[in-house]
Amino acid sequence: MVALLLLAGGDAARAYDAAEQTFLVNVRQGTPLSDRVYKLSMGSYELSGGGAVDFRRWYGQNWTEMRVDFMTQVTEGAGILWGLSSGEWGPKYRIAPGFKLGLILQSQLTPQSSISISFTSLIGGRLREKSCEADYGDIGGVQSVNCRLAASTMQPSDTLKYLVNMKPPDRFWVGLRYQARF
Repeated sequence: MVALLLLAGGDAARAYDAAEQTFLVNVRQGTPLSDRVYKLSMGSYELSGGGAVDFRRWYGQNWTEMRVDFMTQVTEGAGILWGLSSGEWGPKYRIAPGFKLGLILQSQLTPQSSISISFTSLIGGRLREKSCEADYGDIGGVQSVNCRLAASTMQPSDTLKYLVNMKPPDRFWVGLRYQARF
């Protein structure tokens, strides 16, 4: 509400109308990138000394990314879609917070039917996996390595190119909806 008042430049009546025309559209905990991190946590390997390394300690989730989406109606047939995502982090990864912005247009075809089209784009929200320092003893010393591939037969430096660095797969969205009431 404070942000809306500031954007209105002191025109309280205009800010009040915008706030009155803003509606909660969706609240969701868990995103495609959160699902990806969960899958990264499903593994382990054994160290040369016999100890086990469980990936859950690096990729376990205490907080799952949350998204909240709103629609601010501008005219009878148009609205601005916007929202925020909280991001998520753990010892070996980070999902950056994001901001969603879009547009929805709706047209009443008949008294009983309507069609709408919406476009959204998510800005931010990238998943980045962090590397580990692994001690390969007399053979290789201490090197940066992809944590999940530290025990593989690959050269430690070659594992770094397999670190996850991805944008949200749902960062662009287009929706078309036809609704008929009977």
